[in-house]
Amino acid sequence: MQPLFWSSRLARGLALAVLAWLAAIELGSSRTASKEAAAQSNDGETVVDTTTSRVFDAAASVHLLAGASASRLLPHASVRTPRTAFAFGLTLLVGSGVLSSWARRHLGRFHRDDLTVHHDHALIDTGPYERVRHPLYLATASALVGIGAVLGNWVSVATAGLPVAALVRRIAVEETMLVDHLGTRYVTYQARTNRLLPGVW
Repeated sequence: MQPLFWSSRLARGLALAVLAWLAAIELGSSRTASKEAAAQSNDGETVVDTTTSRVFDAAASVHLLAGASASRLLPHASVRTPRTAFAFGLTLLVGSGVLSSWARRHLGRFHRDDLTVHHDHALIDTGPYERVRHPLYLATASALVGIGAVLGNWVSVATAGLPVAALVRRIAVEETMLVDHLGTRYVTYQARTNRLLPGVW
């Protein structure tokens, strides 16, 4: 059975509209604010790592290209309940956008594409950061899986594992950076929170 994304113009238009909204959050306003904050930092910050950002971007690109291709070219791997898969994926996408916007409001000027420490780096533990240490990465992972589900193909879902694995690696590097910079404050924060999923990990 053909995925709903390809068989229904309405479903495809709805999915593309949500994806455009997510892209505006991730690539538009967020990166613009990040660049503006960096420009105003007056050398008060140090970039610790750029590699994890590049690896994630590459893995996400592979996911998008391979996922879309599999959805079109591998019908035998299509999810047997296309409406359910589409609805589930769209829910993940919308939820990830809401969580991402919420987390960015609390993270504020400390958000950067590359892993960066600031001379006045603060521990953010309000909003979604009260429960998990990396809500932005949770939002991103949810969006990646959501894209695969919207495409209605098991291979499309599976390829989300590539950028999610890159996020897991980035989390490890980032937490080492934060422990080095914030010390016991961050260690205490780690003890009472989870990385991505409350009560799980």
